[in-house]
Amino acid sequence: MKDKDAPSIMVKLTSFLFFIFFTVACYLWFIVSSYDTFNSLFSEKLVVDFSKGAMYALGAGIASLLIVFIAAYQSIKKCELSKKQEGIVVKALILSIILMFVFPIIAHFSVNKMTVAKGYYECEEMSYQWLLYRKIVYVKNDVVCSNLIRDK
Repeated sequence: MKDKDAPSIMVKLTSFLFFIFFTVACYLWFIVSSYDTFNSLFSEKLVVDFSKGAMYALGAGIASLLIVFIAAYQSIKKCELSKKQEGIVVKALILSIILMFVFPIIAHFSVNKMTVAKGYYECEEMSYQWLLYRKIVYVKNDVVCSNLIRDK
C-alpha cells in the first residue's frame, strides 16, 4: 500500500535536480569570482573586484552538496539514515553554515591585506553592498577610480 503523504517521483526528481543545479551554481560562482579576484591581483591589473557574496556561496554549496549526497544515498539504499549517520549529517550541516558566515569575513580580510600590500586601495564610490552581498572594487590610483565612476 502506498503512503499518501510520500512525495511523488516527479517531486523527488525536481527537488534533486534543483539541489544539483544550486550546488553547481554555488561552486561556479565561488570559483569564477575567486579566480577573477586573484588573477587580477597577481597580474597587477589596475582594477581588482572582490565579491564577498561569492564567498558565502562556498558554504551554501557545501550544505547543498551534502543534501544531494543524502538524497542519493537514501534513494539508492531505500532506507532512512541511522542515528549515527544523522548525527554526522547534522554536524556537517552546522559546520557548513558556520563556514558560510565565517569564511567571507576571513577571505575579505585576507584579500584586503594582499591588495593593500600591493598598493591597491578601495574605490568606495564603485563598491556597493546589498544585505550580505558586498562587492569591493580595489584600484591602483585615483585616475582609475575616477574613470570607473565616470563610465558607471
